[in-house]
Amino acid sequence: MYLEIGGEEVISKLVDDFYHIMSHDPLAKECFATHAGKDIHESAQKLKAFLSGWTGGPQLYLEKYGHPRLRMRHFPFAIGTREGEQWLYCMHKALSQSSIESGLQSHLIKAFENVVSMLTEGRS
Repeated sequence: MYLEIGGEEVISKLVDDFYHIMSHDPLAKECFATHAGKDIHESAQKLKAFLSGWTGGPQLYLEKYGHPRLRMRHFPFAIGTREGEQWLYCMHKALSQSSIESGLQSHLIKAFENVVSMLTEGRS
């Protein structure tokens, strides 16, 4: 999928757009608040590295940070259903602005929904 969606350049733009939306759209304020006190640029770099490997490209995240262990790494943050929904809202908006073909966008959204569901399971 990495090559199908456009590789590093498209992932980088997608993540930049995603964080721009999250930091400016009032409908994402609780999700953005989970980044309080954190360097948003660092979060963006980590997401870019993660998405590279997650979509079948270079395993940048694994090489730099080790196994993603998404639940463990996100556990300290207040991520409930609302924050998860807002994260998906931002990603959906970013994907809709991207050059990624609509069928691939749908596939990615479904995969992101599964990840968000796993991260928010058992949280309110």
